[in-house]
Amino acid sequence: MKANRLALLALVVSPAWAIVPPEYQDPSNPFSAEVEMGLQLTTGNTVANSFNGRTKVIYDTLNAKQEGNFRAYFASDSEKITAQQYQLQFQSDRKFADGDYLYGRGDLTWDEFGSFTRQYIFSTGYGFDVLQNSRSKLSFEAGPGYRLSLPQVSADVPKPEDEREVIARGAAKFEHKLQEYTTFNADLVSEVGEKNTVTTLDLSYKNLFFKDWALKVGLFIKHNRVVPEGSKNTDTITTVNLLYTFQ
Repeated sequence: MKANRLALLALVVSPAWAIVPPEYQDPSNPFSAEVEMGLQLTTGNTVANSFNGRTKVIYDTLNAKQEGNFRAYFASDSEKITAQQYQLQFQSDRKFADGDYLYGRGDLTWDEFGSFTRQYIFSTGYGFDVLQNSRSKLSFEAGPGYRLSLPQVSADVPKPEDEREVIARGAAKFEHKLQEYTTFNADLVSEVGEKNTVTTLDLSYKNLFFKDWALKVGLFIKHNRVVPEGSKNTDTITTVNLLYTFQ
């Protein structure tokens, strides 16, 4: 009787074992997203305390990667709106072996209170990983691009015209896992043109405290070498946000 039971058990288990082997793992999900919002402190052309939000979407496969970012900054006092800025960034990568890739990118900024109310930047180029391991990743990007900027209205130029120029773009992206639940990111980008050079530094510190929830502290610095009369060259935005990750 015991032998019969063992034979029956083997007959039932064998097909399942053949269909789902013990080393089987679910395929990784190429889609991920982050949503964050919180308090901000803005200095430079805009001085205010308010709220901000950001949404990041990534679709990462073996041969390609698509990434989009949308950020919104808004502030007002008892009388009027004091800050209103929107940023849309998207990048498409075509991957090759050893971490190399070709990219196409767009950076669109609308800022009613900045030195430039509009800045549209489109670029393409080549990227490669310098360092990549379980804790750190460092990559560089370089290539040509095109920039359109609309200066802020001033007393000397009440109706400014668009500034259009070809640029050279260089970027360095660094990510480091300090601990199991703590990550530091630093992105440095410089876009050099004959009329102006725009440099941005995006720093963030993220600490995961419960499942997919994290606390994120960020510092965004943008510097324009040439600005309209009466505007400041450097804008900074400091944020403390609550972040949720979809995976």
